[in-house]
Amino acid sequence: MNFKDLFNNLFGYIPPVEYDFSLPETTQEEQKTNLPSSNKSNEKVKIFPSLNVNIEFMRTKYNLLINSDIILREFTINARGKQYNAFLVYIDGMVDSEIMDKFILEPLMLRNKNNLFDGTQSKVISEAVANNITVRKVKKFDLSNYLMGCLMPQNAVKEVSDFDEVANGINSR
Repeated sequence: MNFKDLFNNLFGYIPPVEYDFSLPETTQEEQKTNLPSSNKSNEKVKIFPSLNVNIEFMRTKYNLLINSDIILREFTINARGKQYNAFLVYIDGMVDSEIMDKFILEPLMLRNKNNLFDGTQSKVISEAVANNITVRKVKKFDLSNYLMGCLMPQNAVKEVSDFDEVANGINSR
């Protein structure tokens, strides 16, 4: 046996063939707070009424400061003579940008015959006149129904109410 082999046997590292380890069922953070992991995962975060809060939530959830594959696109929707702020989140490379432009952004952003102002924001469903009093049943303008029914007639459009469903939609397609 030469000096090199002796040196390697004394000071050289030989990794073990098998490792014994186990994964804890709860994280260290959960162990500190003594909360079971099932309570945290069952708690769904509802979509917030404020657009800015929703944007910040998505920026935080997808870590957009360092993750350049996730695109958050803010834009303005033109619908029936009014403008509404909106945003879109998708994974770059998983979405065809030409299809995104033509079938999602263009119908929502551009003024066309579907989103022109028709003179009233409310729709009269029925009208009855009795003793010179007119009673009208009026349906107020609902932006989400209008978007899904008029501006986005694709068959895969779905309205969701919590961020778990939003994330599933972003991550799965």
